[in-house]
Amino acid sequence: MRQEDRLRHAIAIVEAAGAVARHFFLQRTQLAMHAKGPRDFVSEADLAVERVIRERLGLAFPGEAVMGEELGGELASCCWLVDPIDGTANFLRGSPLWGISLGLVVEGEPVVGAIHYPILGMSIGAALGHGLVCNGQPMRRDVPFPEVRAVAMGENAHWDASEIARLGQTLRQQDWSVASYRCATIGLGFAALGYVDGYLERHTSLWDIAAGIVLCREAGLETRVDGVARPAGIDVMVGTQALVDVVKPLWRASARHDR
Repeated sequence: MRQEDRLRHAIAIVEAAGAVARHFFLQRTQLAMHAKGPRDFVSEADLAVERVIRERLGLAFPGEAVMGEELGGELASCCWLVDPIDGTANFLRGSPLWGISLGLVVEGEPVVGAIHYPILGMSIGAALGHGLVCNGQPMRRDVPFPEVRAVAMGENAHWDASEIARLGQTLRQQDWSVASYRCATIGLGFAALGYVDGYLERHTSLWDIAAGIVLCREAGLETRVDGVARPAGIDVMVGTQALVDVVKPLWRASARHDR
């Protein structure tokens, strides 16, 4: 099947899952929820949405491997990566800044990505080499005020808080505004759309970034992804050339610090 056809199916799947997620969002105060770890939560909505995605993937792509944040799976040479609700904390608190992410990775390379933001009413997709689509229409990344410099940074329990603070301070000292959306699917999607100049996160998971990486590459952004051949412990640096030039030395230094 052509990648463009896979993308069309992937967008339809995340939009169908989005209708289910939105229903849960409107009734979120009644949801069962528990913490998986520090600042990491799962609700019955996450599980239900992932089941919907898996069911539809099975119908569209029978026999193809699936790995999801909540229901697991094994990473294969051709594998769909599912994050049913990325930004569960935002979801539970009533913020609209969460999304559904579905990416296809082939031989360690993300090649198809579809993201849906149910409350924002927006779907973004890309297949490698075929550009971006937003709400069904081809689009190009457009930045009308490039002098307004903004970057999104992720955070997680595996990324040392002092390192996050140092990186954020350095960027602010060089006149970058720094946003923390608490959701890689928002940060990467917003970078592809041109709302921010890039996204940075260390020690994240493949299901968080598989779809967004394809979007950012097709938007023309520089991308550096270390560790994509494994499901966790991935470092992501995505951005304009101006941002990457600032971040690269700091990124190398923090990697040496890890070792």
